[in-house]
Amino acid sequence: MEIELKKVGIEYLEILVDLRIEFIKDIHPEIDLQLLEKIQKSTLTYFNDLLNNNSYIGFIGINNNGEVICTAGLLIYYLPPLNNEDYRKIGHVLNFYTKPAFRKKGIGLKLMNYIKDTATDEKINRLVLNSTKMGFSMYKKAGFIEPEDKAMLIDLC
Repeated sequence: MEIELKKVGIEYLEILVDLRIEFIKDIHPEIDLQLLEKIQKSTLTYFNDLLNNNSYIGFIGINNNGEVICTAGLLIYYLPPLNNEDYRKIGHVLNFYTKPAFRKKGIGLKLMNYIKDTATDEKINRLVLNSTKMGFSMYKKAGFIEPEDKAMLIDLC
């Protein structure tokens, strides 16, 4: 399948938010419409702030019919120096989503490779992500590994 992948900014804010909401509905179908509307409003503010601060890079994929069929984003942050004097620039992959009708066609892998190329160009040292069960094998194909040091979480709210 032919697909145009592009890096996008604030001019695609509404599309990035709409696809984020589709992603949420896909992984949390139990969320009611009233809560989704609140999430959409907060997400609009979130992306707007990050895009305006150059802390987020949006990505979309467009098919031959001009339809946006996939999306992802990179939240960019820095960690302190570790084994040299340089800050470590991290890209956290978020909102990785392909519309259901276009899954299992290699589109996700193409998008991830595009993100990796962009991250390299942006001098990002490391990409990290959280994976759903559905995306796990594709991320492994794209070269992601499970680190020996396991992440630990605690939900405080």
